[in-house]
Amino acid sequence: VAEMKFFQHMARHAWFDSLHLKCLQLYARMLVGTGFSTYVIKTVVMHLLTIVPLESWRRRDFLLRLDDILLYLRCCLEEKRLHHFLFGNEMVPRQIILPLAFQMAGPLNLFRHLERDPDAHAQALNEFEELQNRLTRLLIYGH
Repeated sequence: VAEMKFFQHMARHAWFDSLHLKCLQLYARMLVGTGFSTYVIKTVVMHLLTIVPLESWRRRDFLLRLDDILLYLRCCLEEKRLHHFLFGNEMVPRQIILPLAFQMAGPLNLFRHLERDPDAHAQALNEFEELQNRLTRLLIYGH
């Protein structure tokens, strides 16, 4: 429910073309066959929506935002850390009322398993390269 409220809050800023949704849709198709879930990409996009100014989420910025998503994901993979968006995140807009337990909780690392398992980390890095290659092929060849 809180995630839905976050996206509704962002949608009120309609001047940014719902570009975040277009990015999510594109990546959701490209994730098929990889170990990355759409939830991971959605979490990355939510973090970016609070970091990248909303006026930079316009149609003309589509390629830049696609690149931002990959760069953010790569950094998270290298650090083996992707924090859940809602737990202990001070960047959640104040209009989104979270339960006290969410507000008081420390960050929850969605990539915790990569810290413990070097093979899973290596696999995730390989799948990231495949995802990067898929995006390149899609942008150059259209498929």
